[in-house]
Amino acid sequence: MPVGEHVTTEAWADRWRVHALRAALRDVLAPLSFLVILSTILWRLEPSFLRVNNLQDIARQTAVVAILAVGQTVVIISGHIDLSVGFNLAFAGCVAGVAMRDYQAGAMTAAMLSCLSGAGVGVLNGLITAYGRIPAFIVTLGMMLTCRGMALIVAGNVNISGLAPGYELIGAGELFGSAKTAGIPYAFLIMIGAALLGQILLTRTQWGRYVYAVGGNREAARLSGLPMNRITVTVMAFSGLMAGLAAVVDVSRAGVAQPTAGQQMELWSIAATVIGGTSLFGGVGGIPGTILGAFLMSVIQNGCNLRGVEQGMQFIVVGTVIILAVLYDRLRRRQGA
Repeated sequence: MPVGEHVTTEAWADRWRVHALRAALRDVLAPLSFLVILSTILWRLEPSFLRVNNLQDIARQTAVVAILAVGQTVVIISGHIDLSVGFNLAFAGCVAGVAMRDYQAGAMTAAMLSCLSGAGVGVLNGLITAYGRIPAFIVTLGMMLTCRGMALIVAGNVNISGLAPGYELIGAGELFGSAKTAGIPYAFLIMIGAALLGQILLTRTQWGRYVYAVGGNREAARLSGLPMNRITVTVMAFSGLMAGLAAVVDVSRAGVAQPTAGQQMELWSIAATVIGGTSLFGGVGGIPGTILGAFLMSVIQNGCNLRGVEQGMQFIVVGTVIILAVLYDRLRRRQGA
């Protein structure tokens, strides 16, 4: 900023948001192009790929990872990372499962408890990170193990069955579906709702502008008077909330709450975020790209299954895509994009 030029905190944050949004829109084109090309190739190789039931399966499989990735995107844009989301999902799911099995909680009450439990873990992550001055990587790594232990204790080391009537419809039910016609999976609609919430918060609120600004240049944001600790706590709380919501979908799909659920989900959520164009260095990214990144991974796995590709090769393919996405991000930053 030139000497003598007065730029308010609000205007400075707006500049970062505009720059970040332009980069995010540009990045959406990459995963969207890959998704369209890959889907076309799979359709030509396997006509069954475009069957309605297969597309429904892809939508359901994508929902849990995509919801987690919405929260992860916000955290990574702010310059942090959340490794606890996978086992936070397991813990939140077990809390809801116990509430339904032992206390006859209804489906809506259980879903709310799941979201609150996840958000509570997120708030704790944020408080320790912000006021303990500890990197989020370390805090959430420790919380990942803590959540796994809490999930096992809450569940008593067993899967929790006896869910409330109607709870399974959240993950397995369909809007407008019937015995003769296919509908839109509720899991997909919940994912879209989570994505819209994240996108609105990032692009239409002061909080979102601050998140981009902090991730873009942390020191400049601090000197400009942005509430750094509050932003850290709230982005972690949002990630936890998304973990709790993802747990609702995951438990309802499985029909049981599993204390061992969520394994490697933190890695998949980070992968979807990075493939979708969000920079691991913070300050750049967006929810649309993340959703496309999650679908791209699901389509790759689905195509491999249709073609009979072994699981080991599937991991290699997805891992290669992630590495290429990070290399692209580094190249773009070097070119000053």
